[in-house]
Amino acid sequence: MFGRREKRPTLLTFERILVPMAGTEADEGALRLTAVLLAGSSGQALLTHVIEVPFERQLDAQDPKAVAYADEVLGRGEAFLTEQGVTVSTGISQARVAGAAIVDDAVAQRADLIVMGLRYKKRFGGGWDAGRTVPYVMRNSTAPVWCLRAETEELAHAP
Repeated sequence: MFGRREKRPTLLTFERILVPMAGTEADEGALRLTAVLLAGSSGQALLTHVIEVPFERQLDAQDPKAVAYADEVLGRGEAFLTEQGVTVSTGISQARVAGAAIVDDAVAQRADLIVMGLRYKKRFGGGWDAGRTVPYVMRNSTAPVWCLRAETEELAHAP
């Protein structure tokens, strides 16, 4: 039992939060949540962008457009979190599939949480589709995964 003057442990304390950024509207929610979770702490946000390389190309092949896009996406995220007083580091990786790269990155950087945004999208036929990256990360990550689906006007007008 805690006395009135004893400090109670915080339930949601994270030191290293990995935030995979795809450059979509879903990134905003992940960045906002990360800012809230790290507010006033010495924790660090680890922003990452994965460039998926098709199988017909060498894995280490350079794609200046993809790198420029990654720099832009990460720069926006870094600017937002820095403005919120959060310590940030960024990184770009190349992989065949983003999910595996994100899981590997979380292990390599000792992330104690992954915060991911998820776009609302429909597949052919109208059913909602989570894609392949988020489900892969949720199945295979050793760190907890917090996933936020982006807000959408489309659902507000559904019958």
